[in-house]
Amino acid sequence: MKARLAGLHAVVNLLVLLCGVIFLAGCQQGGAASGGSVSRAFLQESSGDARLSVFLRLQEPEGPNLWLKISNLEVGSHNTWFPLTTAREEIQRKDVGANGQILAGRGGVPAGRYQSIRFTVEKAALDRDGEMIFLSVDKPLVEINFPAELNLAKEDSTSLFLTWDTAGSMQGTAVISPKMTVSLQSIPLVTDLAYVSCPELDTVYIVRTDQNMVCGSLGISGKPTTLVANQAENRLFILAPKDSAVKIFELTSNRKIDQIRIPLSVKSTYMTVSSDGKKAFLLDEMGNNLLRLDLQNGTVDGQIRIGSRPKYMLYLEDRNLLAISCAYAQKIYFIDATSLAIVNTVDTGGTPDGMLARDNYLFVAESSSNAVSAFELPGGRSNFRINVGLKPRRLAFGNSHIYISNAGSGTVSLLRPGQLNVSRAIQVGGKPFEMDVSLIHQWLYVGDEQKGGVAVIDLSSNKVAAWIELGAAPDSFIVVK
Repeated sequence: MKARLAGLHAVVNLLVLLCGVIFLAGCQQGGAASGGSVSRAFLQESSGDARLSVFLRLQEPEGPNLWLKISNLEVGSHNTWFPLTTAREEIQRKDVGANGQILAGRGGVPAGRYQSIRFTVEKAALDRDGEMIFLSVDKPLVEINFPAELNLAKEDSTSLFLTWDTAGSMQGTAVISPKMTVSLQSIPLVTDLAYVSCPELDTVYIVRTDQNMVCGSLGISGKPTTLVANQAENRLFILAPKDSAVKIFELTSNRKIDQIRIPLSVKSTYMTVSSDGKKAFLLDEMGNNLLRLDLQNGTVDGQIRIGSRPKYMLYLEDRNLLAISCAYAQKIYFIDATSLAIVNTVDTGGTPDGMLARDNYLFVAESSSNAVSAFELPGGRSNFRINVGLKPRRLAFGNSHIYISNAGSGTVSLLRPGQLNVSRAIQVGGKPFEMDVSLIHQWLYVGDEQKGGVAVIDLSSNKVAAWIELGAAPDSFIVVK
């Protein structure tokens, strides 16, 4: 009996050991190349009246490869400190340099006035060719005053930017005194900007496309999803489903100027807006409805039941048509934008999702069949079908190629119009979803729902050139053109 129990204990101990090895291997596999400086993809935040996001940059392009282990990230309001959640416990210079900017932390805080930020340096080291040389920390509690008082109102979401002077942080060869400054967000004028909505944070982040770094954020209640920018009209339209509203912002000031209520019976899931900014078209996926909203007087001036589970909508304004993909019906509906009457219907070979109009063709991502179909415009006759990656969701055009985000395979496929095969697949990992193109800088932005950020693809080389870390699932991403 004792021998049998001893054998049982040995088996249990072996299983525990194996589980621990598997767990550690899994952690290492998902980590950064630097080893241990791994960000939390999605932060578990504390609640509060307002939200603060803290990003970290480098002061100089070159410097010693320092490593810090930090804790107790807090912001101060008249000597009262409020905790933020750190995005990573370990910060290494080469990780910051690789992306240009990383998310250091974020959290909910009470509305009020704030003057400073602080954190504790638990350990520090110098990475010299892979050898970690530990340093003595002079004044482990690092406290930094804001250049001006930060006033946070209820439902605000703003960003702070720490700049790390790694060369100035070294005190001789064995002592470190982390030298950082902090700046409040300062959003430049409309040019070279993109907007990305994060519904779970009630936040829209603003990205500088010339730097591929976050430069600010806006607090948008109601779980903001679809974004539509109209630079000619100086407007940013934001769909806020939980508030049953379309919120209208001025692009040059990022100030909310209007809010149009949507009938409570409509659970809007997608939106597009006419180029003159007068009409918004809304899809209600669960209610199978298309709704037209007059943005000038705030009234509903048209509605039609459409298909089964409408997923996506493309406004073919030059043809005065709306193309709507319906998942369960496996059809594309063409709707007259004025009368809201069904003009034509075409069948797809799989579950249709995102669409793109190009060269008198309508390209449709079919998520269930891992293919993209092309239909002639205006008739809608099926022309050809191309196999792509797993679960294609969205399409974008740039540099003479059509790009397809494949959520199931973590890739972006390249398709040249007129050719009947995919020329290449770019591995981005995660779960790529919404995309948009910066024509000026030749970037393709790919929102990643799983990794919590945006991949930046260089259209000249078709390689991933940068990563914009958000720590939250992005929904809509748009470049102000």
